[in-house]
Amino acid sequence: MRAICVGSWISVASFYWWFFLKTTLLTRLLTCFLILEALTDRQHHYQGPMDVLTFLVLIIGLVYSLYLYSRSGKQASQSGTVRIPPGPKPLPLFGNIFDLTAKELWVKATALAQTYGPVYQLSILHPSLSISQPLVFLSSPEVCFDLLDKKGGMYSDKPKLVMAGELCGCDDMVAFTGYGAQSRRQRKLIGLAFSKERIPAYQGLIERETAGFLTGLVSAHTSSASTASSSSQPLPSRFLSYIPLIRRYAGQLTLSVIYGYTVPTSYTQNVHDKFLDMAEDCVDILSNKIASGGGIWLVDIFPWLKKAPKSLESIPLFSFLPKSRAWKAKMVEFVEKPFEWVKAEIEKGTQKPSFCSTLLENSDAVVPSAVTNGHMKRKSDISPELLSSWALASSAVAKPVTANAKEYAQFEFDLKWTANSMYSASGDTTVTTVMHYFLAILQDMDTGGEVVRKARKELDLVTGLADDSPPAIKPRLPSLSDRYVDVDVPDAKGGTRKVKKPRFPYVEAVMSEVWRWGVVVPLNLPHRLTEDDVYTPPPSPSNPNPSPMFLRKGSLIFGNIWSILRSKELFGDDVDEFKPERYLPSPHEEAVLYGPHDEDEYEMIRKERKKRDPRSYVFGPCVEGEDGKESVIIEKVDFNNSVFRTPDPFGVDIRPRSEKALEVIMLAGEGEEAESL
Repeated sequence: MRAICVGSWISVASFYWWFFLKTTLLTRLLTCFLILEALTDRQHHYQGPMDVLTFLVLIIGLVYSLYLYSRSGKQASQSGTVRIPPGPKPLPLFGNIFDLTAKELWVKATALAQTYGPVYQLSILHPSLSISQPLVFLSSPEVCFDLLDKKGGMYSDKPKLVMAGELCGCDDMVAFTGYGAQSRRQRKLIGLAFSKERIPAYQGLIERETAGFLTGLVSAHTSSASTASSSSQPLPSRFLSYIPLIRRYAGQLTLSVIYGYTVPTSYTQNVHDKFLDMAEDCVDILSNKIASGGGIWLVDIFPWLKKAPKSLESIPLFSFLPKSRAWKAKMVEFVEKPFEWVKAEIEKGTQKPSFCSTLLENSDAVVPSAVTNGHMKRKSDISPELLSSWALASSAVAKPVTANAKEYAQFEFDLKWTANSMYSASGDTTVTTVMHYFLAILQDMDTGGEVVRKARKELDLVTGLADDSPPAIKPRLPSLSDRYVDVDVPDAKGGTRKVKKPRFPYVEAVMSEVWRWGVVVPLNLPHRLTEDDVYTPPPSPSNPNPSPMFLRKGSLIFGNIWSILRSKELFGDDVDEFKPERYLPSPHEEAVLYGPHDEDEYEMIRKERKKRDPRSYVFGPCVEGEDGKESVIIEKVDFNNSVFRTPDPFGVDIRPRSEKALEVIMLAGEGEEAESL
């Protein structure tokens, strides 16, 4: 009898297999629910051995059905010569969902790349299911360039994330805007305000904020030192006094550039500013809540979950709904209020140069209808070429002379969301970069301080901050105008040409190494593939004859920046060391950059050189031990941010390296407070 029972249940299993292949998702889910209800009911009413056996056989039948369905899908995908990218074997039904739960997903992704190559695929739910979501990870610069650059038209779209976009109100942020007219308009707005003609307008603002930040560090050192002398304050706690300063520097610098807003108190005073606090809340929501775990929520896979009634929101499955409403309210508030403040400042005539004020003051020159008809403000400081390119990119057509209300409303809408996006993207990256810089210099001092000595030596030639600097060099902070010097170099025709040569090549190399070593943003936000693609990765020592790969339309594409910047093939076996020398130009590169050269080779080398403001090198980071002598303590540092690799507080005490440095800082920042410090 049991044999007959088993046979009949195998027949049922075959039916399930056919049923899962032929029916819709809703029908499948409903049927599974009814089957489970029936099984629960049978076990509740019948406890005989035959019922237990029936229950087990039915479960085996269900699993077998899914297995057959999985095999059929796999065979279908491999029926031709092109297969999907390799990757860890997906679990039945769940796929690779448990491979995506690592705290530092980029580290897990790098380990998988070492096993499966520079292009591999994970899947949310089993890839044979029609509702599965492929996730493709790119882990080498070659494949990133091939797909994200050369095939940018196919890979520039962004996924339609229900949670981040629709429910939390981030749909119109640049990072979440799908490829199309709106994204082109937003990127053109950024290009208009930060073109070559506009960059010099922000130089004074950046230098003012940096000088204020340095005075704040002096004040924080003084207060933390006095507190430490009267208590047993642990070293990591001292760094807590620096974190608000770093966050204020990043926040105020960004608010100034984007909105022209300045916090009305000095860096030496503790402050809770309405816009700074609002910005902090929104960046935290975006990076640590909305985008946690890669930014993919269950509702992104099953959009119908968003329609659940409020009565179900107490159930953990639907707890995202009240969260999303609260987060959306804060996001919208930060989009609207700073933008309205800028408009009010323009009305009063008290605005400062900024991204928003520049474009609002030239709004009739930016709205496509006005550009198309050649009606621009005479005093516009935006080049006509850039304005025309913006109009063409917006697919503008001839319209009446005055831009209509609808066009202007669209312009303001694009502008305020682009401004908010720029703050969200730059705030935490600046904070994380500064913290990684301090961490890197601590590590250098633990090994002798060679990096600090070389960087100081370069800066002292210009700033006069060394003890033995010539009296003719007036001590000062370096400025942005110090970064380059014009030199005459021979050209290919036997003449000479002027080029800008970095004045602080080692300092520039230090900052490039901070970005590489720290990997501020280790995993980029996903792109979405808009059509099926077939790609053959370049040969490698581990795979000299790679096979073509099928990348399915709708796949989410992740660039693993951590894997690239920690690649031993690119940077050698010492990738975990802080070594700025890896970014200094070789003698051959020097010859190409500052002598006769091939233009293609010159452009390739030039683009690889990254730049950064060098002024923080007037400080010598150190930690004061219990005996009052300077020492360096390197400890294990944790990273708990979901998007930016921001380190947790670590032990450090930051101080001016000399009385001369202190005097220069206070003179540049807030000199009247020097005596009190």
